[in-house]
Amino acid sequence: MTRPRAVVFDVDGVLVDSLPAHLEMCAQLSREFGLGLVIPGLEEFRSLVHRGVIISPMVEFFRAVGFPEERAHEADQEYERSFATRFSPAPFAGVAEMLARLKRADVELGIVSSNTRANVDKALGDLAAAFPPERVFTRDHSNARTKVQALRMLTDDLGLPKERIVYVGDQPADAEAARTAGLPFIGVMYGWGLAPGDELAPGPAEGSVLVESPEALAAYLIAAS
Repeated sequence: MTRPRAVVFDVDGVLVDSLPAHLEMCAQLSREFGLGLVIPGLEEFRSLVHRGVIISPMVEFFRAVGFPEERAHEADQEYERSFATRFSPAPFAGVAEMLARLKRADVELGIVSSNTRANVDKALGDLAAAFPPERVFTRDHSNARTKVQALRMLTDDLGLPKERIVYVGDQPADAEAARTAGLPFIGVMYGWGLAPGDELAPGPAEGSVLVESPEALAAYLIAAS
C-alpha cells in the first residue's frame, strides 16, 4: 500500500468503543417497547457482523437483533433523539496518540460514519477538533446518504489520487464501501466485526490489511511505502 496522504475513519468500532452502549440501548428499548427480546452479547453480535449481517444504518442494527419492522423504525428515531443523553462511549485507548502521530506526519484526516454528528462529536470529545468540519460526513449530512456517496464526495474535496486516500473501518460492509468508491481499505480487528484471516472485498481493497490496535494502525499508516 502506498503511504496515504489522507486517512478517512469510520467512528463506531474504529475510533470509539461504542458497541456495548449500542447493545444496551437495544436492551432498554426492547424493555420499553415490551418486546422481551434476548439481545446478543458482544461476541455473539460480532459473529453476526462477521457473517455479513447488515447492521448499518442504525435501523438495520435494530432489525439484526430482532426488532420487528415497525418497532425498528421507532427505535431508530428514539436512538437519534436520545442515544447521546443516555450513553457516553469514549475513544479506544491509543486513539488520541494515533491521531496525533498522523497529524505530525501531515496526513489529512476525515470521517465517514453512519452515526449522527451529535453522537460522533460527543463520543470523540476534544479529539473531534482533529477533523476539519467540511471533512466530517455523518448520518445527518444533507447530500451524502451512504458511505459510498460520502467517500466519493470527500475524495473529490481532497483532490488527491484515490490510491493516496485510505478508508479505515471495522466491518465487511466498510471494505465493500471502500472498494466501490475505489479506495484502499484497512480493517481494525478490535471493533465490531472483523477477525484474523478475513477475506476483504476484491478490487481496490485487494491486499488490504487488518490491524489489531490503534497503535498498530498508526505504525502501519506511517510506515507504508
